[in-house]
Amino acid sequence: MKFVKKVVVTLAISLLVLQSVAVQAGFASTYEQFPVSSGVKYKENREVINTYDQSIKVLEVNLQDPYTRLDLSMPAIGKISGTTAQAKAVHREGNRVVGAINGSFFDTNTKLPMYLIAKNDILVNSGIIASGRDQYVNEPIAFGINASGKAQIEYFDLDLSAEHNGSLTDITSMNKIRNNDNLILYTPDYMDGYTNTNQYGYEVIFTGASKNKDLTFGDVITGTVSAIRPYGTTTNTQIPADGFVLSAHGTPMEFLKKMKLGEQVQISINIDDKWKGSKYILASGPRLVDNGAVSLSIDPNSSRARERAPRTAIAVDRTMTKVFMVTVDGRAAGYSKGMNLTEFAQYLVKLGAYKALNLDGGGSTTMLARKHGNDMASLINEPSDGWERGVTTTLQAISTAPLGQESSFGVGLSSSSVTVGSTISVSLKYVLDQFYNPLAKDPAKLKLSSTMGSFEGTTLKTTKVGDGVITATYGSLTKQIPITVKNEDSPFTDIPSTNKYFSIIKYLYDREVIAGYADGTYRPANTLKRIDAALLLVRSLKLDTANIQDVNFTDIPKTYRFYKEVAAITNAGIISGKQNGTLFDPNAPLTRAEMAVILQKGFKLQGSAETPFTDVPEQSFAYNAISSLYANKITEGYGTLYKPADTVTRIQYALFLYRALQNQQ
Repeated sequence: MKFVKKVVVTLAISLLVLQSVAVQAGFASTYEQFPVSSGVKYKENREVINTYDQSIKVLEVNLQDPYTRLDLSMPAIGKISGTTAQAKAVHREGNRVVGAINGSFFDTNTKLPMYLIAKNDILVNSGIIASGRDQYVNEPIAFGINASGKAQIEYFDLDLSAEHNGSLTDITSMNKIRNNDNLILYTPDYMDGYTNTNQYGYEVIFTGASKNKDLTFGDVITGTVSAIRPYGTTTNTQIPADGFVLSAHGTPMEFLKKMKLGEQVQISINIDDKWKGSKYILASGPRLVDNGAVSLSIDPNSSRARERAPRTAIAVDRTMTKVFMVTVDGRAAGYSKGMNLTEFAQYLVKLGAYKALNLDGGGSTTMLARKHGNDMASLINEPSDGWERGVTTTLQAISTAPLGQESSFGVGLSSSSVTVGSTISVSLKYVLDQFYNPLAKDPAKLKLSSTMGSFEGTTLKTTKVGDGVITATYGSLTKQIPITVKNEDSPFTDIPSTNKYFSIIKYLYDREVIAGYADGTYRPANTLKRIDAALLLVRSLKLDTANIQDVNFTDIPKTYRFYKEVAAITNAGIISGKQNGTLFDPNAPLTRAEMAVILQKGFKLQGSAETPFTDVPEQSFAYNAISSLYANKITEGYGTLYKPADTVTRIQYALFLYRALQNQQ
């Protein structure tokens, strides 16, 4: 069967669809990159293309590396499993899966692969080629590793044919659901051992086959007609363990109807020379890039090509020794929208692709990459279903390197930017050999030092402000990790961390005693009002503002914003009113004498001492309070003066409050 014949496909398959427009580059950056083995590199780019966010992930595989190969993996025919599960199934020492992507399309109902698959010249699945330029795989194109060990994306010519009594005809496919005008070869490997075809066809059963498993390119096999299932028969045909079945619909039935019991048929299986001896062949489509330029084998204006979705592709460079395994996530708002086929092809050209082939995508799009410290690759993209979809095939980047010598290590920091006086914890994350294989960790070998403070074990206590490093040594290996030590952030723009009262302001702010203005300032030099003093004391003393007794200040109605706070502090006997208790006078400035009185009452300060203040006579209403503040080291005054009539600034009151609170501890 020459694959110039095309077959109309009506099966439900895991397809994706995209829209076609020219790529217009926007913001682009490398989000993450690292080597996963001696011959494989991983890179993720975050880009804005045609106004859409895109996350493009690339595994670059160097086939010239002696410890690197690219393998094709698949479960049994008719079975599917996730890319991670397929990697686990083959991962072992000497065959470490360090990267992987999903493979080609499959029928979501039967779980059968749609297109050609061959391994070591054995035909695993012959597949079909769809008709119509709006179909993904409308031309016979495949990716594989050829007999020379190079990667190639080329056309193939698969020849499946049957000969009977000198008459020759093409076989449409092998082990597939039979469709209109098909001639299908069924072997015992198919599904549950039955053809599972309807009555609208003609089937010939052959036994005594010279070969019916592991059919290889170049094979010519024979079988003898042992039974015939005529058109209209509803009995399900069992495939003989020692034979095969030819099943026809439409025109090919005439070829089968000429066969009689006891006669022989010859089945020939072949492929063109450029694919013979290949390690594997995986057909897919459409072609995206040819000879270094965008070259879609699908109509770029078709609905499948135009719609935007997740994508997977395989590409090779001009030397055929470098392979790009590429995915773009999609259907994830604000992260990655997904590309149409033209955009995807253009991106692959920019990446350096000489030839590129589209693989299954949508919910099937999956990439694994080995992260430092791990032995096997793990999921690194975000499948659009939210989980890994089972697939029939995967392409795996394999490292065959043995365990080597300690070549690099990684440490983790609890933070790389802290305020001075804070600590940074350091942990040993991984130790790698020269092939990026993980080695056993020995935390005792990790030695740490820093220009920004001193270590106690693995914890750095910072003592200096600025940019510096942590120097980590593991055996003979050394690395420096940059860190930044900052002054503590201030809650107020006009109280920088260098302000001599910063620690006091920060202390009161953190305890929700003080608050600033709406513009983010504290305004330390502003005069304190009586209402401000009341509020700060209520917060400092945590007075109950829910269960209060009403107060009768004529200037503090119940509708007043801070009525409850005024009532609470008045109920506590800390601040009394003016003019025989009829006025609270909330906006009047607080004097230093008044401050002393309310602080003594509020904090119930005990003790007294002879003060040096010549401006505070014994008959002053604030004498005892000022004496008590002096005895408790809350005030020092101005030498021999206290200046009781002076008004209090916001910073002065904050300082007195802080000292009073500290006095209680």
